[in-house]
Amino acid sequence: MILVTILGGFGLLLPDYKPHWIAGISGWLAGILLFVDASRMLKVQVAVLITLGTGMITYAVSRQAIIDTSAVISANTGLLSMIAAVGFLRLVVMPETSEKSKLPVGPRAFLQTLIGLSVSSSIINISAPILISDRIHQARPLQRFTTQTFVRIFCGVSSWSPFFGAMAVVLTYVEAAKLSSIIAAGLPFTLIGFILVYLEARFRYRDEVATFVGYPTHLSALRIPAFLILLVTLLAWALPDTAILVVISFSALIVTSGVLLGRSGLKNSIQILTQHVILGLPKIVNELTLFLAAGVLAVGISALINQGVLANPFSEFTSFTAVKLLAIMLFFAAMGIHPVIMISGFSPMILTLNPDPNLLATTYLFAWHLGTCSSPLSGTNLVFQGRYGIPGWKTAIWNWPYAIVMLFVAAFWLQVVGKFQALF
Repeated sequence: MILVTILGGFGLLLPDYKPHWIAGISGWLAGILLFVDASRMLKVQVAVLITLGTGMITYAVSRQAIIDTSAVISANTGLLSMIAAVGFLRLVVMPETSEKSKLPVGPRAFLQTLIGLSVSSSIINISAPILISDRIHQARPLQRFTTQTFVRIFCGVSSWSPFFGAMAVVLTYVEAAKLSSIIAAGLPFTLIGFILVYLEARFRYRDEVATFVGYPTHLSALRIPAFLILLVTLLAWALPDTAILVVISFSALIVTSGVLLGRSGLKNSIQILTQHVILGLPKIVNELTLFLAAGVLAVGISALINQGVLANPFSEFTSFTAVKLLAIMLFFAAMGIHPVIMISGFSPMILTLNPDPNLLATTYLFAWHLGTCSSPLSGTNLVFQGRYGIPGWKTAIWNWPYAIVMLFVAAFWLQVVGKFQALF
């Protein structure tokens, strides 16, 4: 799926070979083979989504609707390929620390760890908080303060990072959105969240900050992320007709392979990459199956809207509508609904209103940011539950005050984005 998506995106496969079909079928076969390893809750969600989507499609066909079969098969293969390709970066971006190495302690270590977590998470996603938390957990078991702080910082990165699954989803469903505009709108929001988390910690959790056991982050660790972002920017400029998801996927694989080759030599690099393909790639089973199922749901909703069966609850999409949509999505996220389900459900309706794509994309990313940190069933909170024994519902409740405060910040910032969209 990854290779065909990249080759097809660069035009290296003839259209007669139908690369989107090959990539889509490959993704579905992988999902079927790995489905047994998915979590029980996710299996239920996937079954419900596919059932609803298939039911909608069947009903639409009975009313003589024309269904794009290729969309059912390959709607989300681009974003899945990007998520899988970015996963390779874990092999080179975040160096492990020795179990015997001394970890820094105190306020400086706290700020250093937050910066390192934010930067590394923007490239390798959930692998970053896992690596950092595992190392800290060995020295001192994670408690409320560390958990809620890490979850907030990690989820905040989804508001702007081009390497996050959230961005892949948004660029898939809002194709007209410009990556540079989304980053320009989302990065300040992330910085505001970062500052609020830091200030709350310094004033409300003084004792915890004073004794905080951190993770060493060195300036040299920023070289690979900086080079990766530069490569993506240059390729996107040089190849404007190539989908940005393809550019990001290609860049992630090239950077990973190049760094490994320089560090470990050809033979060891092949062994490391092979091991990741066999053991690492299957770990995205939850995202793989959920996003494939969400694609089916989106096609079904689109078919019913086109047939006039479903009424559009929105009459226009303005900056005020964006705030309402964000509040609705945050409420449903707190109830356990995954953002990708809401994005795939709302998009077919909102896109009929000819919205400003950058404003819509920014709204979705803010909803992902706030929704994942405050949802008891988000992958992030479930990871902390499974690895460190901290119940997901507790982490979600701890983060509700943060989500509510940031909702008001987002309400103001979306007005700015909507009013000065030309600047973004």
